[in-house]
Amino acid sequence: MDYYYDDYYDEYYEQPDLAAARLVHRELNFEETITSCVHPSLRFAGQYMTNFVAVNVLFSILVLCFRKVLPISHRSLHLLSCIFGAILLYRVIDHGFYHFLQLAISLYVVQWTLHRWLSGSGRYIKTPFIVIAYGIGNLLVSELLEQSPETWNRIRGTQMILLMKVLSLAFDTEENQTLRNQLNVFSYTGYILCPANVVLGPWISFNDYLNIWKPALPSGHHRSSGGRILLHMSRILISALLAVGFLLTSNCMIDYLLAPIASWKWVRAYGRALSFRTSHYFIAYLSQCSMIAAAVDWNPVSSPTAVEFPRSLVQVVTAWNIPMHLWLKRYIFRTTKRPFGTAAAIALTYIISSLLHGLHYRLWVTLLTIGSWTFVEHEVRKKIAAIYSACVLVGKCPSTCTVHQHRSKSVFCFVINTLFFTLNVFNLIYLGCIFETTEGPPEEADHNKTMFGRWAELNYASHWLLVFAYLFYFVI
Repeated sequence: MDYYYDDYYDEYYEQPDLAAARLVHRELNFEETITSCVHPSLRFAGQYMTNFVAVNVLFSILVLCFRKVLPISHRSLHLLSCIFGAILLYRVIDHGFYHFLQLAISLYVVQWTLHRWLSGSGRYIKTPFIVIAYGIGNLLVSELLEQSPETWNRIRGTQMILLMKVLSLAFDTEENQTLRNQLNVFSYTGYILCPANVVLGPWISFNDYLNIWKPALPSGHHRSSGGRILLHMSRILISALLAVGFLLTSNCMIDYLLAPIASWKWVRAYGRALSFRTSHYFIAYLSQCSMIAAAVDWNPVSSPTAVEFPRSLVQVVTAWNIPMHLWLKRYIFRTTKRPFGTAAAIALTYIISSLLHGLHYRLWVTLLTIGSWTFVEHEVRKKIAAIYSACVLVGKCPSTCTVHQHRSKSVFCFVINTLFFTLNVFNLIYLGCIFETTEGPPEEADHNKTMFGRWAELNYASHWLLVFAYLFYFVI
């Protein structure tokens, strides 16, 4: 079975608004939880999400009107994207614009200069790699120079989405002259400021952005305009309700449900990790809601069921943030694998995926741990599958598998796959608990003094188990 090692990288959008809205009230009764946590969280969600939905619905309506009035004036449509993206950026972030502006402008100047003066195909260092080096360097220097960590945390995710867009643009225009001819100041600013994904993402390619302006193709079945509007609004509502549900789970329900047994450290770790994951699902579904409201073609941003019920860690990190996974696979791993080899491509993918998040040291170590675990899990399961001819690989074999004697429904395969499922749930608890950002009770304060205090509280169990699993791989 082929395995792409770049599958084990993930992304986390840090949103300080979540930390501000999150109220930890342990050992409260149900009525107090509703009053002190659910109501404030709903108010926050209403204020925060209304900006995304309202701006993007209005944007999609005006795009539809412009198509009919000015069907060939793409410049006006790009300008429309710039205006609405800037409005949303101002309403949601409301400060730190100079970081966004200087990165966007300087990246465009660098890319234009490289295309203008270094457009020869025979040069050793390609344009996209120069843009990557400059963009990541600019990002790290900006974070170091920013005096307010709170300000940077508010714009960290937006800066990362901007950088991903421009880096993918560098690769796409390097290979496609027709696409490069469509790149100008208006299309560039419209792309990076597109209100559908300027703040939270998800990443879409420049070509996907240009497709926004193309008239929708007629569907195979006829549906009234009222029916299309009703279907569109129902999709927005479903995504919004799912986002709110995950926000309430992260902010209130986890603490309320686990409070009676929170004295056990592993229960507290599970609560922190689940709170982190559900806050990520909130962002994922809100970004999906924003894309639908803007009438942009979209794919699922995250798959909570695949993450919470993992067959393997590869499945977890692929489903954690699907657009980020595709971006890394398409532009980093595949691009560097051919000239530098698989090992170097794996290393570069890890390095770039880490640096895109800025100086986020906990995330760097977490990514390294995940990468190590997915490699070891893949190799161990591959060996077991070969020795016992069993369907226990990281990827699920088809029900009619002809390669293995023991198929997935056999007792042996069920036991092995269940053991790895349990191991991956354990790793989700361990790896996610250090990202809990809310202030705990006084007796937990000492654990936050060191960067990896949460892992120290759990005696670095997953890392010791990783060493054991690697030794087990050599023994078998």
